[in-house]
Amino acid sequence: MTVWADGDSLQAELRGLLCRRAASRSDPGFRVVFVSARPLALPEGIGKIVVEPGRDAADDRIAESASAGDLAVTRDLVLAERLAEAGLVVLNDRGDVFTAGDARERRSLRDRAAELRAAGLAPELSRRRTWGRTELKKFADAFDRELTRSLARAREP
Repeated sequence: MTVWADGDSLQAELRGLLCRRAASRSDPGFRVVFVSARPLALPEGIGKIVVEPGRDAADDRIAESASAGDLAVTRDLVLAERLAEAGLVVLNDRGDVFTAGDARERRSLRDRAAELRAAGLAPELSRRRTWGRTELKKFADAFDRELTRSLARAREP
């Protein structure tokens, strides 16, 4: 089983957490792979794929390489929807687990809110960062739970 990480969109703290989880697992066949359009500083033994820069190049590579039953971590709702439809377990950086329908609904709400802001009918979004230790903890808990479930499913006959 592979954990596919959208390296272009994830915070450094999340990259570190995923690397620590990968280093602590001794399960054969388990690996973490970061896919990005730029080189990432990752520890030895962590998978990394650097794609040519371009719109959705990393997303396309993950979608092409991933298999049903794998786990993916991304903040990209379009990618989350694609991967969930392909049978992957998909988490965002806040520990939310997406089905294809969840991702599609969240993307629809995001796009509609952007249209309302563009028309001047809704206030602009605050650019204040709202991701910190609480979100990291929620992600870690959700990741560990989903990883345990995915590994158990992979072992079933």
